[in-house]
Amino acid sequence: MKYLVPLLAVCLLAACTSRPTTSGISVEQASAQYQQQLKVDNPELGKKLAITDVKTRQTNQLTDVVVTLSSKYKKSQYLQYQFTWYDGDGFVIKGNHSPWQALTLFGFANMQLPSLAPTSDAVTFSLAVREVSTEAQEFKK
Repeated sequence: MKYLVPLLAVCLLAACTSRPTTSGISVEQASAQYQQQLKVDNPELGKKLAITDVKTRQTNQLTDVVVTLSSKYKKSQYLQYQFTWYDGDGFVIKGNHSPWQALTLFGFANMQLPSLAPTSDAVTFSLAVREVSTEAQEFKK
């Protein structure tokens, strides 16, 4: 079990032009060079955020992960994040979706986002990060 190194797939949500509340960045890790495989779906958010470190370890036969999210922007950013865990075949482990967690990332700050696999079957995960609109949204007729 100690030789089992979970593959990392930090997925992102696609940006939607009509609603600026879902956008993100992602990274995939097949080895320690996850920084070379960074994928940016929203260039504006990609300029403001970076994933600077990903650490995993085995804790009581469960995968424990910490992803460090860094701000490259001078102002505070209002974000949400969510982890999803997958089994060895790439299927989502049912019932493990964590709720969206609110996160305020201050200017040029780093924040560690932790997660623990719900079962020992979980070998990979994804992390979705999206921007939360601070503008008031009104219903239109």
